[in-house]
Amino acid sequence: MRKIVVITDCVDVAWNEIRGAIYAHAGEQDVQIEPVIRVDSYNICHVNFLLKLIAEIYPENTIISVIVNPLKERTERIIGITNRKNIIFEGTNTGAFGWLIEDFGCKELYEIYDLGFVPFGGKYIHAPTVGKVVNGFDLKSLGTPFPIEKLRKIQIKEGTILHIDNFGNLKLFHKFKKQPNEGDKIKVEVNGVRFDMQYSVRMMSNNDGEIIIYPGSSFGLTEIGIVRGNFAERFNVKIGDVVSIGE
Repeated sequence: MRKIVVITDCVDVAWNEIRGAIYAHAGEQDVQIEPVIRVDSYNICHVNFLLKLIAEIYPENTIISVIVNPLKERTERIIGITNRKNIIFEGTNTGAFGWLIEDFGCKELYEIYDLGFVPFGGKYIHAPTVGKVVNGFDLKSLGTPFPIEKLRKIQIKEGTILHIDNFGNLKLFHKFKKQPNEGDKIKVEVNGVRFDMQYSVRMMSNNDGEIIIYPGSSFGLTEIGIVRGNFAERFNVKIGDVVSIGE
């Protein structure tokens, strides 16, 4: 059964419309549409992180569709396949796929035939395209070759908050150049507030309410959190904010 993952900020009834459109174009093929991956609204930085996270853990031949677009101008709708794991990725050329292609490579890339502007392209363009792939359409039948050098990328600053989990822990675009030792104090600045945070390999081994900086579970990136508390709520931070970490 082909697995489909949709990363989107369309999470009201629009999500069911997207799912329905995929099913409508998948024909009689078995398809498993995974629970929606909710992205922070219009946030392409967040998309880059979530897309790579999902591509790493899902099986080969998974289809991942990104339905998020903050751009003022219309840009290309694209579909491609990675070198590693044959992940099919589909969406708009917003910069969402930069991190994925950097790590997974790209062996085919096409611009989906342009049907012009339609309201809610996620329902009327992207979802049907995914359904057609499940139904056996070759990627090259869905569009024209698109130069890889025209694939947009975004620059992510060191220390950017890439994701905030439901516990309020921050996942940062940061890796220590020199590995700290257990109990070391690390100077950190968040939204103008400075801390001496304790470094600990296992965050939950520390006392309730302590602010800990620690190695996370995603690609070796650094995380910050409050032990059995919520850092994001307490310090009013959001995805895309930049944290300064002294080393």
